[in-house]
Amino acid sequence: MLKLLICEFSKLKRKKFILLVVLSAFLFPVPLTIMMTTPQAGQYDSKIDLFNAYFQFVMGYGVELLLPCMIGVIAAMLFFMERDNDTFKNLRTIPITSTQMVLAKIIMLFFFGIIFSLTSAVISIICGGIIAEVSSIAYRLFFALEMGIFITAGTLPLVVLVVFFSRTYVFSILLCVFYSVLSLTAESSFGALPKLMCWLMPIPLTTLWSAGNLTSHGTMDGVGMLENLIPTTFQTIAILTVIALLSVILINYMYKKRRGE
Repeated sequence: MLKLLICEFSKLKRKKFILLVVLSAFLFPVPLTIMMTTPQAGQYDSKIDLFNAYFQFVMGYGVELLLPCMIGVIAAMLFFMERDNDTFKNLRTIPITSTQMVLAKIIMLFFFGIIFSLTSAVISIICGGIIAEVSSIAYRLFFALEMGIFITAGTLPLVVLVVFFSRTYVFSILLCVFYSVLSLTAESSFGALPKLMCWLMPIPLTTLWSAGNLTSHGTMDGVGMLENLIPTTFQTIAILTVIALLSVILINYMYKKRRGE
């Protein structure tokens, strides 16, 4: 498995995608730092409150909006390479099962999801330190780690669609954008949606969890009317685990068919 992971990593490294993942983490924190220096930022009572709002915006919009798109694009690259290079026949001659190949690709998705989320948190801490007072650094990094894992797991249903349609990269990107927009639309309708529906949509579920987690650690004012919708960490992990497992099973089934097994 380790050799497979190194192989999958090398594929993306040749495309210089690792650098793009890191650079894309700057898209929200840097412009937001400039915005937070405007007079409107004076509405916050203290520098700590200003940084809390800044961090919430970066993680709540930057990571939750961009990471699903990033995971979808990486998944398309990983799962389309064999098709584009016509190497499925070659893969049949080596003692590697489709399940091993799929698991290696999924692990790589989680790796890049964690890297993106942690990089976003580190950048927000560095930039936030310029305009505000940074606090609870260890907690925020651990929170970013959890967010990276949860959002990647919640994006696996999108990967199922990417693998199923197996179209062009442009089509895959459009799917990613649609998935992110759909999730944001659902988040803006929390008050009107049933609790079960909010919990069955992976990204909105993660948003609800993150709001509750930040509130419980004193880095967010509160969740207001959404209090009854907030899942516990255990509930969030349980739901996302089921969603991820079902997604991996479907991806593995489709990948086997493509390899002719």
